[in-house]
Amino acid sequence: MAPSAPRSLPSVSVPASDQGPARRHWTALTIAVAWELARATARVRPALLAAAREHVAWRIPAEAGLAETEAIATVATREFLGRRSSQYHRWQADPDLEVLPDPRWRQAVVETATPLHEAVFRLHFGDGVPLEELPSRLKVDLSWLRPAREAVRELVKVIVAEDGVATEGWDAVRLDRLVTRVALAAADRCPGPGGLATESGRAHGESCPRCGRALRLIREGVLAPGDLFAPDGPVPPPNTVLTFVHLHPDSRKHARALVRALPSAVRVADDQFVYVHDATSDAALRELAENATPTRSQVRIVRGSVPGRIVDGVLIGRAFESLHDAVALLPWGEVRGVEPLPEPLPEAPSAARWWAVAGLVGSLALGAAVLATQTVAPAPAWTIEASRDSGGVVFEAAEGAFVDVLAVAPQHGEVLFHSASPADKAALATSDGRYRQPSDGRPILIIAGGAPLDDTAAVVAAGLDVDDVRVRLRSRYPEAAIVIVR
Repeated sequence: MAPSAPRSLPSVSVPASDQGPARRHWTALTIAVAWELARATARVRPALLAAAREHVAWRIPAEAGLAETEAIATVATREFLGRRSSQYHRWQADPDLEVLPDPRWRQAVVETATPLHEAVFRLHFGDGVPLEELPSRLKVDLSWLRPAREAVRELVKVIVAEDGVATEGWDAVRLDRLVTRVALAAADRCPGPGGLATESGRAHGESCPRCGRALRLIREGVLAPGDLFAPDGPVPPPNTVLTFVHLHPDSRKHARALVRALPSAVRVADDQFVYVHDATSDAALRELAENATPTRSQVRIVRGSVPGRIVDGVLIGRAFESLHDAVALLPWGEVRGVEPLPEPLPEAPSAARWWAVAGLVGSLALGAAVLATQTVAPAPAWTIEASRDSGGVVFEAAEGAFVDVLAVAPQHGEVLFHSASPADKAALATSDGRYRQPSDGRPILIIAGGAPLDDTAAVVAAGLDVDDVRVRLRSRYPEAAIVIVR
């Protein structure tokens, strides 16, 4: 076999008006997608096939050849199935797309292998049948099949090496991926969708992995012959406008509120949501911001025209990466493509104040005198709760609060944590919406306020003990919440 550079096979010439590789290789793409779906699901409905095929079409590069299209279609269909299970990850480029199979490699294996080796090559590597299921099908003991599989691997390595593909140092997963692609390598001179049902088409399917799969899928009802004809519209379809909402890690406790407010949104991560632009969803998001669940500073939002769309609760295409990359460039509290969210509404006056006034008016004995002379110290405007665990302190504080954590002991007081902004607390956030600061056995003082606590280091250095530090901080920050954990 004369050496030649590994490359994608040439495709049948297409009109200049062709709209891209997905349309150009539509039949092969459809067969690859349907095969993966049939392996993963009990029933492949037309809507499922259409959604998976559209997702794959978004993944095919503009200049992809036939072999590259089939290789990407297999991986992208598995990605689509993962997204149906709410698993969204960045697209990982196939490391071996530069080593695409030549049908001559497959022919060389078939001509060289014994019947047993050819059966392992076709069934195990080509069709994905587990080796443990082959003994009953081939009437051969498993102890014969394991060395046969290893022999097939070595045979493929020798054949591809003749074309300059060096496989030394490849791990087993990468090598088996190559052997599988060689087992499925097909030329581009297939009879076409209309010719598969003819005698010559069925005969061709006996030796062509692609058409052989198509005939099996049609017989099993997974595909209809019409599925192999490209649609009239553009492939893939035009971009759609989607909105991406990213919730700050410090505010994940508001994720449930977002789920309720955006019932049609796709949750692509614990703190990330994507929805189709509509007035109801936008209004619900604004209402959440007004109620501070979450506040505008705890989210960042991007809306744009992206390559993909939402189909049956699944975000398909390249929209996830496009939106994720765009929102990552924004500071928290910023938006792009949408109207800025409003600030939280002021809290309603407490009814307790009016009950207190009514009580004072009703008290004839103390009324005028008490009202004239009574002075009430301002109550803290912030709250904080804390407790000690085995390795530190765990506390709850308002999301908009500045928080400092102090360890207090004679000649050994220090600031364990200082927040220059309310968002800094995210570094201490736990999965349940609380915060945790490691510490030793010294008394811990936690202070939370609405402004930067800039002099806590000086106060803890001057304080005699934790109670003295609390008194000093109370005089400086009368509206702050202070708690001691001994």
